[in-house]
Amino acid sequence: MSETLTGDLDVMRFEHNEQDVTCCLERLCCGNTKLIMGADEVELNTMTCCGICNSKKRGPYGELGTVDTVDVCCFKGFSAGSLMPTEGQSQCTGCGCEGDKVNDIVTELKKRQAFRGDRAKTRMAEATIKSLDELNTKVDMIMEHLSLKIPEKTSSASDEMAQCRYCTDGCFT
Repeated sequence: MSETLTGDLDVMRFEHNEQDVTCCLERLCCGNTKLIMGADEVELNTMTCCGICNSKKRGPYGELGTVDTVDVCCFKGFSAGSLMPTEGQSQCTGCGCEGDKVNDIVTELKKRQAFRGDRAKTRMAEATIKSLDELNTKVDMIMEHLSLKIPEKTSSASDEMAQCRYCTDGCFT
């Protein structure tokens, strides 16, 4: 489950990753299930009855919902919110005793969710604002060094659009 960091920690590139998450009971019915983790979305492909019944659920990591490990009797599995065919359903892997594999899948899904979901967008917006603040400070320092007067703030295009173009008294309709 590899990833590549590119400069800033808020920008993470994830490699394509496919996991066979077929339960032993699915294999009895000649079926299989694959979890495909792409760069920006995840997909769960299920095939049963020798390809007669197929289902494919795909969605972005940000809309995945809760991702957790699930223990049913002695079976280990995972649940991934909107990715599961029905709410509350979980996916058992192998013979049900592959706890390490399940933990790895859940950890990877949560990591991708954190860097592609709403939290990631908020972090990136905060980083952009911080960068703009630093840029404004640098420009002010350069202008001060060059003894240039800081220009007064002019009205924005949205302010001009809000003013009625027929009135000269400044009404806003």
